[in-house]
Amino acid sequence: MTKRVVIVGGGFGGLHLVRHLERRLRPGEAEVTLVDRNNYHLFTPLLYQVATGELPPHAVSYPLRLVTARAGFRFVQTEVDAIDLEARTVHTADGPFGYDVVVVAPGSISNDFGIPGVREHALPLKDLADAQRVRKRILGSFERAAVTADEAERKALLSFVVVGAGPTGVEVASSMRELMDHSLRPMHPAIDFARDVSIVLIDGADRPLQAMDPRLSAIATRRLAQQRVGLVMRTLVSEVAPSVVRTKQGGVYLASTIVWTGGVKVTPLVAALALAKSADGRLLVDPGFRAGGREDVFAFGDAASFVQDGRALAQLAQVAVLQAPRVAGNVARALRGERPVPYRHHPKGDLIALGRRQAAAQLGDHVFGGFPAWSLWRVNYLMQLLGVRNRATLLAEWSLSYFFSRMIADTP
Repeated sequence: MTKRVVIVGGGFGGLHLVRHLERRLRPGEAEVTLVDRNNYHLFTPLLYQVATGELPPHAVSYPLRLVTARAGFRFVQTEVDAIDLEARTVHTADGPFGYDVVVVAPGSISNDFGIPGVREHALPLKDLADAQRVRKRILGSFERAAVTADEAERKALLSFVVVGAGPTGVEVASSMRELMDHSLRPMHPAIDFARDVSIVLIDGADRPLQAMDPRLSAIATRRLAQQRVGLVMRTLVSEVAPSVVRTKQGGVYLASTIVWTGGVKVTPLVAALALAKSADGRLLVDPGFRAGGREDVFAFGDAASFVQDGRALAQLAQVAVLQAPRVAGNVARALRGERPVPYRHHPKGDLIALGRRQAAAQLGDHVFGGFPAWSLWRVNYLMQLLGVRNRATLLAEWSLSYFFSRMIADTP
């Protein structure tokens, strides 16, 4: 009887797992089904560029059906309600899917840490709709500021706060300044961009990019200062109200636009699974990515806590991509009754975009910034995209945004 594999989630983990399973499964060995609420894979590392007008939404999405069809697998666009471990069934809005092996890789969701007002008044940046809302809010603020005669109101409209100085927060704050200085400034000659426009980046850590090499943080700090982005570190947010961020240190930051990049947490689907979890709610997995000591449940990416050298790997796209080949191999081994092969993580390095012709890069022990890092950053992400069409689209859009104004019309 043909074995059944169900993959929950079409993010970086699920997408790359499909690609590697295609190579590792024998013809007819298993029926593979990928389920996700969206019929596209979202290239989240570039989502902030959609939010700041550098890229259109279609440049960062890729059809999941194309990947599964080429592999000879099945894709089902549906909402996953629950995973019944005893019945070996994934329950969805479109009915149940039985499995012999299930792979849990639904990604993560924005974490508000229970802080009052975050859900109601801050804008997350986790999907395409979020990015479009951020762009709409930024452009709308400038349109309203351009017609008001009240100086205080204009400054309030043009005050922006980004909470979270991790990679997404740093990149979105830097890109917002590029959007304003190089695209919006020529369109709004009545606005004094030096006096009226402010961007503040807030985080509780000692430095931006806390999880990365301190030398990368130093490069980012200098670049943000050049871009007139205010860094407020060692500061914890206590409340977000309409157009205001309050901190536990007593600070009050007015902002018409509040972007929340303060962290991520597991999805409700993962939280509901009766399997051993880490303190942050991720599924504890063994070196072969098996969850809860079960032979039929694998988890990786943001949903899994993979501990190496005493520390859990970070919830980053790069981690899920690097784990996918070993997960694919171990799923194939599980179907054949073989033991899994342990995984050892070897990071490729870190890249952070810092605006026009500026970035920071770490390759091994070598850290550098400026135009060389920016060039490497662009080439790296260009090659990570799937499909010649998507790469050509990305290259064309980047070229247009570099030489001309960004997408600054308030369109869907």
